Amino acid sequence: MPDLADPEQGRLLRLALSLAGLLFFSILETRSGNRNSRHPAAPAGHATRNLALALCSFLLVILPCSGLILAAAEHSQTAATGLLRLAPATWQFPLGLMLLDLWTWSWHWCCHRIPILWRFHQVHHGDPAMDVTTAYRFHPGEILLSTLLRIPLIILLAIPLPTLLLYESILLASSQFQHSGLRCGKWEPLLGLLLVTPGLHRVHHARNPARTNSNFASVLSVWDRVFGTWRPAELQLRSGLPQLDDATLQSLSGLLRTPFVVGPAAGTLPAADSATAADPSAAGTKTQLPTDR
Repeated sequence: MPDLADPEQGRLLRLALSLAGLLFFSILETRSGNRNSRHPAAPAGHATRNLALALCSFLLVILPCSGLILAAAEHSQTAATGLLRLAPATWQFPLGLMLLDLWTWSWHWCCHRIPILWRFHQVHHGDPAMDVTTAYRFHPGEILLSTLLRIPLIILLAIPLPTLLLYESILLASSQFQHSGLRCGKWEPLLGLLLVTPGLHRVHHARNPARTNSNFASVLSVWDRVFGTWRPAELQLRSGLPQLDDATLQSLSGLLRTPFVVGPAAGTLPAADSATAADPSAAGTKTQLPTDR
């Protein structure tokens, strides 16, 4: 059993889980007859480009910044201060996991509301053939910003290293599952009461901006219910962003330069107001194809 208090063992565990989950869900997507019927065939090189982008993020951001994250978490293990210290000892571990998940929801919500963050986050939403590799399709700029903001959070809350590594492992597995092209069938409503399912997350990746601004949760679906951003699962939805359909923007170089050439002009940043959510046509731009819902 890996020791989550050991940084090296924690990193190896996360790498092993990442590779195992990628292989597991890729096989299920290929062989399962329960695949989303509207899930398009991935274009040639789709998975390679998504994973190549993930490698760029790992080499440019995750690897150089991992020492800062670990130092913050190790400091939290011995620090006498931190908001979690105010809770009884038996509650600190589960509260730490829940607060990290709440932070992930909050960060995701901000990525859809703040133009500079959306510039980077749209790279993730621009995948027209959503599958397990979409879980790795994040621009290095978004990874850098989220990492730098998470460091003061870890110190403020006094999140210990085992709690952080366990949450990161859960988050990774959840992301792989919810981005996969699988369907949960009759289990969808029951699982969706607690967890983010592929059906719930497919709504978030829909081309319709009213749906894109919903279901921000990453692990526990309860946050969307609490903050009024929950929408029921829909399976017959197309993913992607119209402004990123150009083939040149779907290449690795295109994914890397997208934040700098496709800005949050009218029609590119998902509308956040309630009127648009109720009526997608209020966005002032045609982002919904005739076959979209």
